[in-house]
Amino acid sequence: MRAVVFDAFGSDLRVREVPAPAPPPGGAVIRVEATGLCRSDWHGWQGHDPDIRVLPHVPGHELAGVVE
Repeated sequence: MRAVVFDAFGSDLRVREVPAPAPPPGGAVIRVEATGLCRSDWHGWQGHDPDIRVLPHVPGHELAGVVE
């Protein structure tokens, strides 16, 4: 699947192919049709979000899509 990814905090954002996610137990995978990036994504990209500890990282949490 295609996604915007950053490999280091403050680095260039790239659109590239990444592995398709697997749903967690009791969860679902959403085929994203539209998304936006907001200021909290910017903070994550800058390294200000302590919840983002593993890189590379795919930002974005404001999305709309279809349950696969």
